[in-house]
Amino acid sequence: KETTKEAVCLVFEKVNTGGVQLSVFELVTASFAADGYNLRDDWLGSNIRQVESRQKRLADDSLLTELKATEFLQAITLLSTYQRKQADVAAGREGKRIRPVSAKRASVLELELTDYQQWADSLEDGFKQAAHFLRIQGLYTQKELPYSTQLVPLAALMTLLGSRWRESKILQKLERWYWCGVLGELYGGAVETRMANDLDEVMQWVEQDDQLPRTVTEASFQKERLYNLRSRLSAAYKAINTLVLREGAKDFFWKMTVKELSEQDINLDIHHIFPKKWCLERGLEWSAFDHILNKTPISSLANRTIGGHAPSVYLEKLQENERVSLDEKSMNSILESHQIPVESLRQDDFESFISGREKLLMDLIQRVMGTDRS
Repeated sequence: KETTKEAVCLVFEKVNTGGVQLSVFELVTASFAADGYNLRDDWLGSNIRQVESRQKRLADDSLLTELKATEFLQAITLLSTYQRKQADVAAGREGKRIRPVSAKRASVLELELTDYQQWADSLEDGFKQAAHFLRIQGLYTQKELPYSTQLVPLAALMTLLGSRWRESKILQKLERWYWCGVLGELYGGAVETRMANDLDEVMQWVEQDDQLPRTVTEASFQKERLYNLRSRLSAAYKAINTLVLREGAKDFFWKMTVKELSEQDINLDIHHIFPKKWCLERGLEWSAFDHILNKTPISSLANRTIGGHAPSVYLEKLQENERVSLDEKSMNSILESHQIPVESLRQDDFESFISGREKLLMDLIQRVMGTDRS
């Protein structure tokens, strides 16, 4: 009885012979069970005990379908340690006597049942508010998220801010922080320290304009990165694609935005603007044209019309297609909605097109990151 729950969990973990590593959720479940609380029922629900699943309630939102129990516990830990730090500061403690905000595994295992019960319901709403925020940014489904890990501090921030996050000044700061984290590619790998720093520092920034968080000051996006973005699974690739769609990119064939077509389950994909066949026939290396600068989201029908033709040819074919029926000015407007330099595209000037699109995309990126172009 005198042995701490943390020690029991540690021993249980070390002597586990099942060959399967025990998750933080399983260990915290065991810890809370010692206090007579069934964490598994709270998260997964139980028909037998008539407990509704918290996970299921959250998964009703298309942006939260894959939220893990460990991520929820991390966010709880951020909130409880943030509250503890604020209490230390208020008590006049200094230096190492101020206990830090944390999302590390050891801190999660130190959670008390009272911490969970204090924050769980408000955090559940915090995740839902985080999803509302992400929709404002142009993100609608889990697979579109550049980083699922950034949801953890975002939800914790929403929990602390409550309805204040909608205030114009605070919303602008949250948006800048979010896009700096994404485009600076700062939320890949081990990010527990960044989560903790961000919760603490963004909350300071909300109250003091000159206290910029490190995620904002450290984030950078160099134009050379655009030439290396080939995988649509990378965070930066997803982010730039979202920003282009958010600007109202319209399909080359259908008279709707790409986002509207996506909502109608029209077959869409990301295709080359200067077609692969055209580029290879002119001796261009894959690395010269197979990157995000030469790609944009359009319908499969538009892509079939493009084929392997030069832009000057396929644009004329699109305009003359009786199902499209566009004049040159209208077609140019569609191209501009994709951040495409129209003149160089119509002249089949690949080099000028690439440099022009680099500038347009960099302007878009720098705008959301709140930085001046160098």
